[in-house]
Amino acid sequence: MQPVKKENLNIGHRLRLLKRFGDNGIAALADYEILELLLTFVIPRGDVKPIAKNLVKKYVTVNAAINAAPAELLTIDGMGERSALLFTFTKELLSYCLKEKCLDRPIITSRLDVEEYLRFYFGSKRDEYLAVIFMDSGKRVVASDIMAEGTVNQCAVYPRSIIERALKYGAVSFILAHNHPGGSRMPSEEDWQITHKMYKISRLLDIQLLDHIIIADRTACSLREMPEWLRMEKE
Repeated sequence: MQPVKKENLNIGHRLRLLKRFGDNGIAALADYEILELLLTFVIPRGDVKPIAKNLVKKYVTVNAAINAAPAELLTIDGMGERSALLFTFTKELLSYCLKEKCLDRPIITSRLDVEEYLRFYFGSKRDEYLAVIFMDSGKRVVASDIMAEGTVNQCAVYPRSIIERALKYGAVSFILAHNHPGGSRMPSEEDWQITHKMYKISRLLDIQLLDHIIIADRTACSLREMPEWLRMEKE
């Protein structure tokens, strides 16, 4: 009896993995198997399971692996440029789909959808980013832009730029949103200072700051739901 070639074993494993996904969905796959299946689309031959397991070992979650910088992914044994770009494309595609979901709904009645989009977009970033979601008079999203980015805890915020962008879009309200790469979802003193400043400036121009949302990994915090926000409105 001739021995079964390793390449044929790999092909059989890939087909079984694909069939399991086709029959039962992504919930039927372990985290490393999700990444393994994704890698099969850019690595046509060979065993990609070790690569997938190394990715999970380094990043722990699928979300963190997909959000990793391409240059960092290339340090994983077996990851090439096409594989790294596929991960980046997958992240951008999911972000785009979630953004479309947000654009199609009133922001006030679906804040969880907004948090889902923001959490995916920011959740695994190592540096701090600040985005602004601009809305029209019907409380519908007209644009969402990254307004500032920087190293951890050093994200510069420029109120004038935010107001100029709001006027450009004809927005009547907006939501501030930024991530806390360190993991804590609670607002810092600096977070409240910029919130207070933006609230006062926008109110003078009849533009309403609706909320300031902090994204931290899988949790989020709405400053509007905190007692300090009510005190700010009464000033």
